[in-house]
Amino acid sequence: MQAIIFDLDNTLYPYTPCDIAGRDALYAYLDPICPMPREEFAKLYIDCDAETKRLNPLTAAGHNRILFYHHMCEVLNIPGDVYDIPMYNAYWDAYLGTMQLFPGALELLQCLKAKKIPLGICSDLTLHIQIRKLQKLGLTEIFDKITVSEEVGADKPAAIMFTSIAQKLGASPENCTMIGDNYKRDILGAKAVGMQTILFGEKREGTLFAMDFKELKKLL
Repeated sequence: MQAIIFDLDNTLYPYTPCDIAGRDALYAYLDPICPMPREEFAKLYIDCDAETKRLNPLTAAGHNRILFYHHMCEVLNIPGDVYDIPMYNAYWDAYLGTMQLFPGALELLQCLKAKKIPLGICSDLTLHIQIRKLQKLGLTEIFDKITVSEEVGADKPAAIMFTSIAQKLGASPENCTMIGDNYKRDILGAKAVGMQTILFGEKREGTLFAMDFKELKKLL
C-alpha cells in the first residue's frame, strides 16, 4: 500500500448534526427579514438546493452554498448582494462550530502519519470550505495532499478525482486504498480506477467495510 485516501464529509466526522445546525442558523438569520413557518423554510431550502444542483450537474458549483443562497434571495425577492454572503456565513459558522471527529479518527490518522504512509483527501465541494473544515478538525498537518471536485471540474465518481489524488501522492491507483461513506461515489468510483476500497459506516455484501474507526484500524 503506497497511500491511503479518505473522503472527508461523513467519513472523518458526522455530517448530519453540522448540517442541521447550519440550517437552524440560516433560518434564525432569515426570520426577521422574511418571516415564514419552519415547514415553508424547509421546503424552500430543499427546492433551492435542488435547483442549484440541476443548473450545475456533477460539479462543485452544485454544492456551492453562495450560489444556493443567492438563488434563495432571488426566490424571496430580497437583494442577493446584501444578504447572500451573510446567509452563507450564518450557515457555515454554525456548521463548523458543530464539527467533531468521529471517535478514534485522530488516533488512527496520527498512527498512519507516524508510519509515514502518504495520506490524502478526495472530496467533492469547493477547496475553500473543505480546507476550513480540516482546520476546524485540527487536521491541517495530517494530510499530505487534497483533491476537491472544484479543481478537477467533476464530482466523484469521476475517475479524475481518484487519479488526481493518487498522482499528487506519488502512487499508482492500484496501490492506493480509498475510504469513504458513499458506495456509489467513493467505492465504485475508486474501484473503477483500480483502487482498493473500504466502505465506512455501512455494511454492504461483497464490499470490505468498517462501521467505525476501531474496525477501520483493524482492517488497515
